[in-house]
Amino acid sequence: MPVYKVSELKPLFSELENNQHRQLFLICGAHEWAIEQLGRLFQLSDDSLVLSKHEALDNACWPEHLHQILGQEFKLAVYDGYAGIVPNRLAALSGTVKAGGLLILLLPELDELTEWLDPSVASWCSFGYTVTDSPFLKRWQSILNNSGISCWSQSKGLTLASNGLSHRLTATYYEQQQVISTIQHNLDKQTHIPILLSADRGRGKSAALGLLAARMAHKQFIICALQYSAVKNSFKHVAQTLGLNYQGHEKQLANLKFVPPDQLLSQTLDEQVLLIDEAASIPVPILIALSRKTKQCVFSSTIIGYEGNGRGYTLRFQSHLKQHFPNHVSLNLHQPIRYQAHDPLEKVINQLFALDCQYPVVEHLDQPEFCQLDRKSLANDEPLLQQAFALLVLAHYQTTVNDLRQLLDSPSNVIFAIRNKQQLIGLCLVNLEGQIPDELHSDIAVGIRRPQGHLLVQQLFATQGNSHFLNAKIARIVRIVITPQFHTKGLGSELLSYVEQQLGKQVDYFGSSFGATSRLLNFWQQNSYELVKLGFKQDKASGEYAAMVLKSNHNNSHIDALRAYFRTNFSYQLLNHYQHLPWQLVMQIITAMPSQPIARPLLAQLKLLANRGSLLEQDSATIWQILLLSPKLLVNISDVSQQLGIRLLLQNNTKAWLENDLDLTSRKQFSQALNTLVHELYGQLKTLH
Repeated sequence: MPVYKVSELKPLFSELENNQHRQLFLICGAHEWAIEQLGRLFQLSDDSLVLSKHEALDNACWPEHLHQILGQEFKLAVYDGYAGIVPNRLAALSGTVKAGGLLILLLPELDELTEWLDPSVASWCSFGYTVTDSPFLKRWQSILNNSGISCWSQSKGLTLASNGLSHRLTATYYEQQQVISTIQHNLDKQTHIPILLSADRGRGKSAALGLLAARMAHKQFIICALQYSAVKNSFKHVAQTLGLNYQGHEKQLANLKFVPPDQLLSQTLDEQVLLIDEAASIPVPILIALSRKTKQCVFSSTIIGYEGNGRGYTLRFQSHLKQHFPNHVSLNLHQPIRYQAHDPLEKVINQLFALDCQYPVVEHLDQPEFCQLDRKSLANDEPLLQQAFALLVLAHYQTTVNDLRQLLDSPSNVIFAIRNKQQLIGLCLVNLEGQIPDELHSDIAVGIRRPQGHLLVQQLFATQGNSHFLNAKIARIVRIVITPQFHTKGLGSELLSYVEQQLGKQVDYFGSSFGATSRLLNFWQQNSYELVKLGFKQDKASGEYAAMVLKSNHNNSHIDALRAYFRTNFSYQLLNHYQHLPWQLVMQIITAMPSQPIARPLLAQLKLLANRGSLLEQDSATIWQILLLSPKLLVNISDVSQQLGIRLLLQNNTKAWLENDLDLTSRKQFSQALNTLVHELYGQLKTLH
């Protein structure tokens, strides 16, 4: 076998340096051999980052969080595939490679990928299931064999890829300068208009923030990110522009100061401009809170969603801005700065992880057909896979590239779709859960065991300790999505009905867990799903509580018990824990609850209030009891009465909390509104009794 030296790679590095490109370099063979060749071929220095668990690599790490990787630059980035192919981690690492550099990936021989199961495969496998193959890695085999990339193979030797460019391309900064000028112009106007700056990696967003601060020396800037390492490039460009010395650790330089988001939340900002870098990695509720800190904010982030919250930023936060700041400025950078256009590494990473998947516009709806998609077939049909993953990105704000592997490699997944000729217009991803052995039940009860992939059954068991749900088989709807242009046509309900028909004989229950909004909950309730649980912690990205819904194929006493338990607890928790839950969501929840008998003395007391007038301090308990017993009364009363009933009485908020929202600025107006609520409630009850 030939022995290669560093000199053998000079043509590759020369071309990459000349073209200002980056490339993927494979070392394929046995693990120990690959580690040995890595040390022989490459000099791993401070300009390198190695992700591996191998003991022979002294400077290797295996970071738990992506923000420990993002925002840095290296000539060489090494990913040891034998430690496990975690798409989020590898995609983030690829973003750290600078022009002229390599992303080095250690793998078995490509011919062996169809049979190889990497250590992380267990991450995509639910308890009780066995993984025998990886459609995800089989797809990789096809892409890598046909991508013309550089590879050092233990069996086949060295192959260097060449793009054939012979002249060095000069980087142009015209687009970046135009964006900086636009931001400067808007900041100089002193208007309260947030600015969004979005781009793929390597387009110079962080550099632009530093150049902006340097250009506007008359203003004070605070730059915010989860990690200081993410903003080093901004400080570097401030230093270069102003001729200052930057050692790589200063938290303040000229008019630019770094403050992490948690500290910033407790500070008061005066006239400073707030720059938020890698905004997609910061939870949306925190972004909203930060946007209220100062009148001038610039939010900068990568538009490909592997930063953590992914599409939570693009879908949720931008929706918030559109609602509250319809004139906000949105800017994009398309031209690469850190490397030149047509970068080979960017191209192959986008292919491997479907990062550039786009959902095509559907011309018109013909005769849609329902079908089940096989994971292996999906991996072999790239156009279909691109459509499917693009739909999943549309469906959920936290979709990341890890979900691509979950989609293809999880044996408990079942995939259903609506097809319009050759185009997918809807997708439903289902995970089969339950049938957990009896011997694990006691360990699950005390928190010693949490069998992977059985989210719904374990949470249902934890609610009342009913082991029936651990023994049952449940189909959990993980995602269900219809292309936006065909919303409101009932296709989502039709797809859900098809799923229930196909799996009805295999499972005892259907269920789902999702971020609770009144619109989403209404969809599930319209399809006869019962809300049986609402989480106690708000999602970091969306600020929503997780709702759990359940449906049985037949009348089921176990669901009745869950529903009754939830009603009691929710009624109490509205007074404290859910005090600020959106009133529309509360309305959606409680009006689905069945009415209970109202005792004659209570009805007589309400009649008295309707005749003589009511006082909040004296009579609120009576109205509160009526609403709890018969929440459906809220449906047919006025909007102001609905809010008074829910926000003031059921959620125990103060009059002051509601005065501005409801324009009840005087005591007389408030008293009239309360009496209107009583009259509307009694008017309905009088006709029923």
